[in-house]
Amino acid sequence: MTHNQEFTVYLITKRDILRFIVVEVIVGSMTYSLAWSLFHNTILAGAGGWACTEGLKRLVKLGG
Repeated sequence: MTHNQEFTVYLITKRDILRFIVVEVIVGSMTYSLAWSLFHNTILAGAGGWACTEGLKRLVKLGG
């Protein structure tokens, strides 16, 4: 009976943190505000902000 113990290390770089702040916080807030001014509904504005942020992340992933 052998025990395979693995130790996993996750590296979080400064670039990852800055990308998170820019994309999730700044772009998410901007798209939420834009969706709020278009729909005047919190649920639709939240969904619109989320969809735009996720779409932007997937667009960047496909491009690079």
